[in-house]
Order: sequence, then structure tokens, then C-alpha cells
Amino acid sequence: MVNMIVRDPFEGGSLFAKVMNSWFLNQWPARAHRNRIGYLKKILKQECIRGAREGRQIRILNLGCGPAREIQEFLAEEEVSNYAHFTLLDFNDETLRHAAQVLEDARRSHARRTAIVLQRKSVQHVLREACRRAPTDSRKGYDLIYCAGLFDYLSDRVCRQLMSIFYDWLSPGGLLAATNVDDRRPFRHMLEFVLDWHLIYRTSAQGSSLLPPEAQADAPPPSSDPTAVNIFVEARKN
Repeated sequence: MVNMIVRDPFEGGSLFAKVMNSWFLNQWPARAHRNRIGYLKKILKQECIRGAREGRQIRILNLGCGPAREIQEFLAEEEVSNYAHFTLLDFNDETLRHAAQVLEDARRSHARRTAIVLQRKSVQHVLREACRRAPTDSRKGYDLIYCAGLFDYLSDRVCRQLMSIFYDWLSPGGLLAATNVDDRRPFRHMLEFVLDWHLIYRTSAQGSSLLPPEAQADAPPPSSDPTAVNIFVEARKN
């Protein structure tokens, strides 16, 4: 589904199929998804530029990586991707195999030195692991942790737990970023009744409330994309 959203909108075996596919891919959620990829590429570039200035690799963690389309495009478009060291987590073996193949193809075709590690881990695995893990050594922390699209399916309690864990895993100066969808546009009934696609929607204020208390005071207000469907929650660790 994610791959189809960014492919040719006129795919299909008939004229009717092409028209329907194009119509769906022009709806608010699909447009917002493509915009979200642009946002993720922007923060990847921003943090890797920081690494280039400091002469080191930026350690990046992504939970729920899916096909990692933003990383595919980042490798293709930005030489500064050489300064990235990715750890990508997903619960699905097929997804991980696909991501491993397309990312390695992109890395080789563009002669990147980017380090990419993929691991099979679910949200539950991360939560259990965090309970057993010793407090983070800042010298081994991540410079960027992001979670895009996953919070659309998780309760407030689980999201808060993950945000707290991720914030703890950051090095000083590291960035935490998460996305969620807001249903301010008229698309929710179409998703639920036509596609049987049910999400957990949050406003900017609700997105901010997912941050740990120590991060909320200095965090900027969540931003949005041109569709106003995405909210982007960010916090940088002091």
C-alpha cells in the first residue's frame, strides 16, 4: 500500500482501474503521506549535515520502517547520506527483506558509504527491552530517533511509553520526531467505510502531550504539512 501511494497514479488494468487509482491517490491521506516523506528527508538531511560538520556518522533509529521510502530517496538525492548510520526496526519479515534489498540497491547504485542495519522488532519487543536495559550511556546514544505512521495505530499510553524510551535513548543534542494524522480534513468516513482503514487521530495539542514531561517545556509546537493532515512532533534533548 505504501509503495503504491508513491508510484504512478495511473496504474491499473483498465481505464476504470486507472481512474479509480488516480482518484484515491489524490485524496488527502495519500497526498499527506507523500508530504511526510519530504518532511522525513528534510530532518535526515538536517541531522546528517550536523554530522558532516562534526566529522562523524549520525546514529539514526527508526521504529516501524516499512519500505523506508524516505531513506531510499535520501540515498539517491543527498551525498550527505554518507554520514548516516541507520538502525531500522520492523516486526514483519517480508517488509524487512524488501527494505534490505531496495536500500542496498540504492546504496550501491549511488556509491554511498551509509551504514544500514535492519532488525526484526515489534513495539512490544522494544517496550520489554527498555524495561531490562540499563540507563542510556550518552556516548552510545542516538542522534536522531523517528517514528512515522506507527502512532496512527497505537494508544496514548503506548505512544507515551515509546516517546519516553526514545527520549532516554537520545544523546544530548539528539532529535526525537514522530508523526500522527489529524482528521481536520473530510476524509475519515471514506477511509473507514470504503477502505475499512481505521486510524487513531490526534490534534497538535494531543500530539504534544505524548512527549515526556522533561521534553515538553522546550519542544516547539508541532508543525504540519500543506494538507494539514500530518502533525510533526519534535523534541531536541538538552
